[in-house]
Amino acid sequence: MANIKYLHAKWYTILVGNLSLINISNCHKIQIYHTFAYTRVKVSNTSINYFLMRIKNQIITIILGLSFYVASAQDTVKVSTLSNEDNKAESLYNSGISKFSNKDFNGAIDDFNQAIALKENFYKAFFNRGIVKYEAKDVKGAIADYTQSITLNDTCSQCYFSRAIAKYSLGDKVGATGDYGKVVERNPLHAQAYYYRGGIKFEEKDFNGALADFDRAIQIKKDYAYAYNDRASAKKELKDLDGAVSDYKKATQLNSDMAFSYSNLGSVLRKKEDYKGAIAAYDAALRKKESALTYNNRGSAKHDAEDYKGAIEDFTKSIKMNVDYSIAYNNRGASKFKLKDYQGAISDYNKAIQLNAKYGYAYLNRGMAKELIRDQVGACADWNEAVKLGVEQGKNYIIDCKK
Repeated sequence: MANIKYLHAKWYTILVGNLSLINISNCHKIQIYHTFAYTRVKVSNTSINYFLMRIKNQIITIILGLSFYVASAQDTVKVSTLSNEDNKAESLYNSGISKFSNKDFNGAIDDFNQAIALKENFYKAFFNRGIVKYEAKDVKGAIADYTQSITLNDTCSQCYFSRAIAKYSLGDKVGATGDYGKVVERNPLHAQAYYYRGGIKFEEKDFNGALADFDRAIQIKKDYAYAYNDRASAKKELKDLDGAVSDYKKATQLNSDMAFSYSNLGSVLRKKEDYKGAIAAYDAALRKKESALTYNNRGSAKHDAEDYKGAIEDFTKSIKMNVDYSIAYNNRGASKFKLKDYQGAISDYNKAIQLNAKYGYAYLNRGMAKELIRDQVGACADWNEAVKLGVEQGKNYIIDCKK
């Protein structure tokens, strides 16, 4: 009697992070971006939408890393009556798994090849060979093996799940979404399938569809911290800011090491104009993990709270961690501008533009700083460049240049 081991499939985890950016810009694991640009119209500084600051949010889903999937209750299968060839096939199969565990991918594939040659309907061998090929970066070969395993056993939900991951990695979102649907048809309690399908829907801006899938994932897996985080991001896109705050907080309660959830929470609180709460959330994120992005976010919240010196300190820390961070230079320039350090602001805008020549809002802001040091020619040149780069607000400024 032989023991058949399963090579565990792997899955991706959608991580959600966040950026907070002063001044509108086309900026960069779902992420939230905050931006604003100065105008010369005097209005209350609590206005978020247009005048002294303008906030624009966008979310990018980025898929990161692999973690082992543990097959449910099937790690050892006992077979009572086996032919000599079947015994040999299963011995090769188990040898292939051992070689894979030792990262001998070529040896593992060779063993699975021999096992399949002896037992043509050995769907587990096709499936596991697909896992090895995927790890060896032969994604198309992996898809072919997953497809063959499905042909031999259409009830294999994990085969569809692994094929969905592979299809997504090749940019086939439609195919991946279809396969995740096949997974939940065969296994309605597969929380990860709902979660990853929700991630794709989010990428495609189907936020209601994403929300429904994240809901289902959480119903199945009550402690699914990543799903709470991503559901919060979907709620944020649907303008349910209170719901987003609640879910981000739940994510951090379930997994206090998820720095990006604290950062996301900070960005939503900032949008709600709860700057004190936003700064506290960014503080928590930084205690978990320092990053240029989070220092930039906290600096933006401090700027909103009119703590311009504190904002400059955070933007400077951000720049020290990422010397090519054009957004942080632009943002530090904005805080210097508020402190009437116009030359310092221009210096930072210069650096932002040096790093990103198409940074339209850096041109817009530099133009405003130049105007205040009576360099009207330079200001007009910058505003014209901002308009060329698609910054509509620049048109409000170049009116004076035409007089």
